[in-house]
Amino acid sequence: MSRPHSYLDFLARVLALPLSEGLASSDESFHAASAGADALIVDVEKRRYHRVLDARPLSFEDAAHDGVAQTSLQLEHSDGIRTIALTAQDDSFWTPLPDPRVIGLPRIVQRHDAAWTSLAPPPSDAPQRTSITDWLGSLVALAVLAFFSAFGFNALRWSLEGGWNLLWLLVGLPVFPIFGVLTLVAVYTLVRRAVPPPRRRALEAIHISRDESFRLGEPMAFRVDAMVPASVDGQPAQAPPQIIADLIVQTLNDPVDGDWSLKDQFWGAGRADVVPSTLTGTGERRVHYVGSVTATRRTPREAQERWYLALSTSREMGVEPFHIANVATPALVVPYQMVQPPDRHAQIDALLLNTGSDLIHKAYNGEDGTALCDDFTPEECRAVFTIDAHALVDHAMVTRWYEGRIRTERVSSDGCFYMLKEGPTYQLMYTERHDTVTVYESPDLRSVVGRYLVAEHLFVDHLPGAETMKVLRPRFY
Repeated sequence: MSRPHSYLDFLARVLALPLSEGLASSDESFHAASAGADALIVDVEKRRYHRVLDARPLSFEDAAHDGVAQTSLQLEHSDGIRTIALTAQDDSFWTPLPDPRVIGLPRIVQRHDAAWTSLAPPPSDAPQRTSITDWLGSLVALAVLAFFSAFGFNALRWSLEGGWNLLWLLVGLPVFPIFGVLTLVAVYTLVRRAVPPPRRRALEAIHISRDESFRLGEPMAFRVDAMVPASVDGQPAQAPPQIIADLIVQTLNDPVDGDWSLKDQFWGAGRADVVPSTLTGTGERRVHYVGSVTATRRTPREAQERWYLALSTSREMGVEPFHIANVATPALVVPYQMVQPPDRHAQIDALLLNTGSDLIHKAYNGEDGTALCDDFTPEECRAVFTIDAHALVDHAMVTRWYEGRIRTERVSSDGCFYMLKEGPTYQLMYTERHDTVTVYESPDLRSVVGRYLVAEHLFVDHLPGAETMKVLRPRFY
């Protein structure tokens, strides 16, 4: 099991279905995952999918038929196991994937829960015994009790033989009942301490209000009013101590190779502590949470994006928000003004040393400033670098910058370019996991260095003249 492929993630959002962990075939050309009660299968290379109703994917299987590799998927249905030979299916089996660049981003699935419940261990005034020695002591005591209980039972069994064995009855009658009961009590205590009974904390009659005006850099106030019942399922109820607010923007990642995916980025977070007030004459309590959340960073504006606010009670894994609401896309802010344009030498050094982000920060903030590097738009970043790509390569050759970066043996890494020398030829290599391919090869060292700079170093591929040095990043399936 692994994280579902981005195509599965987007497809589940379009269909408004919850998605589980995904499966992948050995060559990663097919992916599958459970979406609600159904199974979704995606052909990544041809960008198409198939939905199997009332099924759950189990595993991919590889087989050879007439010398041709075939991929099959095992599915669990209510009436048994079914196997689908995916590579043998024709076009009628598949449906083209919806392209978010055409249909737009899927709408946010909003949530406005009127009640909230969660499982929490009950508080105890007794000291918690969690050390290893305490656990060992409990297990030893349980073993001793179980031994005497078994001894008492055997004494009763021996007395059934009659004669002098009837004397064992004097031992078995008191020992077995006493130690049998003590053993059961010890087992119950040990299990109860290991798995404490759940105690439900609850909020009811939840009402949420927030400031409708939302602007980047300005706080958006929110308020949560709720009722805490006297008890839930016979257990005392307790309100969560905090409400956590996350301001999230959903954007479409659309690389040059078209391998698009959706991503949710957190652009602001806030907290609100509980303010309880007890109603007189009743056992119910009203609680209030008042806080604010601010998008403190300037997000690079995408062609498509959606903003939403999520309220939850914890940042722990598996805790779902009890409130999700759309937020109007904020207006564009005034572009930053460059206060300290870098000279040619500073630009070259920053690009060769891969410190372009620091140079951008200094160009717009001066020596000091509060704006982060991620706050600047791509256009603002490109405006800092005015040198030509060929001039950068010339400087790298004159200063012999490339020395120490050329390898003589192939390496294996995760998603990186490197230069390799084999005989009189220089190669630009790309490696991902255990696969390594040659993307450019030439006896001219300068041309290989130029393509390495454009492919591997941030901001170099936007310089004038870099178009002639670009190489495509391989895709492995």
